[in-house]
Amino acid sequence: MKRKVQKLGSSTFGVSIPVEWARAHDIDKSDQVTLQESKNGESLLLIPERSSNDEEETLINADLLENEALERALISQYVLGRQIVRIEGSEPLKLSHHDGVLAAERRLMGLGAIEQRDQVVTVRCSVAPDDFDIPTLLDRLHRTEASMRDDAVTALIDGDTSTARVVSKRYPQVEKLYFLFLRLLFTTYQNPRLSQDVGLEADLPIIGFRSIAADILSMADAACEIATIAREQEGTPDAATTERIETLRETIDEAADIAIKSVNDRDYEGIERANDAFDRVDDEVESMNEHLATARPEPLLALQRSVVLLERSARAAENSISVATDLTFRDPSVVDG
Repeated sequence: MKRKVQKLGSSTFGVSIPVEWARAHDIDKSDQVTLQESKNGESLLLIPERSSNDEEETLINADLLENEALERALISQYVLGRQIVRIEGSEPLKLSHHDGVLAAERRLMGLGAIEQRDQVVTVRCSVAPDDFDIPTLLDRLHRTEASMRDDAVTALIDGDTSTARVVSKRYPQVEKLYFLFLRLLFTTYQNPRLSQDVGLEADLPIIGFRSIAADILSMADAACEIATIAREQEGTPDAATTERIETLRETIDEAADIAIKSVNDRDYEGIERANDAFDRVDDEVESMNEHLATARPEPLLALQRSVVLLERSARAAENSISVATDLTFRDPSVVDG
């Protein structure tokens, strides 16, 4: 929509706002709004002081959903930033409804029941948007996954089934961080005035951050698969093969660290370092595959499957560079040189 700029004084311009928008956000005469300038300075974002989704409540029809379906619905509402969710049915809720609620509570950080009656269960998320910031949470998500990957490879090398089991048990921790990360992103998207609280610029695109989080979750999946291989394999690799696996693991760790740092720092030199690091990963993967093809060390199948999974993790981590590049080049000073 277009609006005509009017001059109100010697140093003041005025622009009217649509009355429908003002009513939707409960804005009246003398209320304050916030103007946030975009990174490139070419646009202004108008934000109401009162957020329309504070303590927002939503309703789930328990007559239609139970068990896993109800669990998925609660996860969706959590990610969308809902504070309060009521699960209500026309008849008393069944055990399957309560099981679905409990399953969601176990998978989501800060979610708990605040009301339970025959036909109603109400849950509330106690996590406030400013309890965490996006860069710190992204780093925590990455480091948790990296620790799982390192332990999974150690279990593979040592034939340590106990460590392998611990890796699998840590997956819910990564998943909780992942869903919380998405919740912060979508909450900020719906309410841009929270951007500064979570460590983002108001006009920063969130789709890239969501992509990175999904890739990290995929890497955690790969770590769990390596841990499963470690539990099922018979025997351990020889010293020469072990050294090559450890080198590959360290190279992937370094490359993933640099990639995540380049997203948070958004500097072009960091992006170049990340690209160089993943070139080294490619070299190590090729070297490892050649070793497996020529030396054929045992347990060969377990090692081949694990190298495929490590390479998959590296490709997922490498996707972060594209996001870092897009974010970095949003800064006019980088483009203009």
